Amino acid sequence: MDIIPASALDRHSFVTLRTVILVLDAPPDMAVLRRHYPEAALAGLQQADAPYVILPPIDPIVDLSSVSAITRVAERLRAPDGCPWDREQTHASLRPHLLEEAYEALEALDSGDMARLRDELGDLLFQIAIHAQLAYEEGAFDIADVARRLGEKLVRRHPHVFAGTELRGEDLLSQWERIKREEREGEPHRATESIVSGVPKDLPALFAADRLQERAARVRLLPPRIELPVDVDDPEFLGELLFDLVAAAREQGFDAESALREANERFAAHVGRVEERARAESRALESYSADEMRRLWDETAR
Repeated sequence: MDIIPASALDRHSFVTLRTVILVLDAPPDMAVLRRHYPEAALAGLQQADAPYVILPPIDPIVDLSSVSAITRVAERLRAPDGCPWDREQTHASLRPHLLEEAYEALEALDSGDMARLRDELGDLLFQIAIHAQLAYEEGAFDIADVARRLGEKLVRRHPHVFAGTELRGEDLLSQWERIKREEREGEPHRATESIVSGVPKDLPALFAADRLQERAARVRLLPPRIELPVDVDDPEFLGELLFDLVAAAREQGFDAESALREANERFAAHVGRVEERARAESRALESYSADEMRRLWDETAR
């Protein structure tokens, strides 16, 4: 059971799958309680003379407003007497659904329709829940492990928020990369991972190019670019320029997606050579000045 003072009650306070003893040291926030409990369970609460009230567990099918309830639903669907379709799924068979739901959430985000975004985020959340359930059945991890690892990582990578530290002469992105590097150094199997290794290979080439360059820019790695004949300062013009580049590739018999994907691979390989040189010099990438980084880039070109 959970024992919770009413004065500390908020939307993160409790799990309704367990008995809750609510200590009435202050008037409780009824709006929070009504998100989880039916009115019948709360009847007479505000008139209670006792120093506490006991709220019994709620069936997850009744209280569907918590993440834990969604994981219970996923578990129930995968049970021997659950849904035949859900029971036959694997990580591999669910892969296209995860991708589809992610794209639908992005489309909802772009639409500005918050009700649609809410629903699409829910569909994406279920994909996380069912993958975690599959992993639990395999003895690998469960949703609690997923949440714990995420929470630890977010707290560790935001010391200026959770540990009261100040940025040590570096910007936020440089701090983020430094902490990531320290994490990798603490895990031998990840020690030589590249700063761009986390960009999924299955991303569309244009999106991947943006992510690769963004990660490299965190450590001031800005490779030289082909000079354009005009300044690109308008999103519409940029779109037309990209469209024309695709047309030019098509007219020459090239596949623009493949060409950009290969350019991404060359860029990632070049970043790897820069990182190898930095390790040989026993220096962190963010310690190089812009001029030093340009020299390093040129010297590692092939």
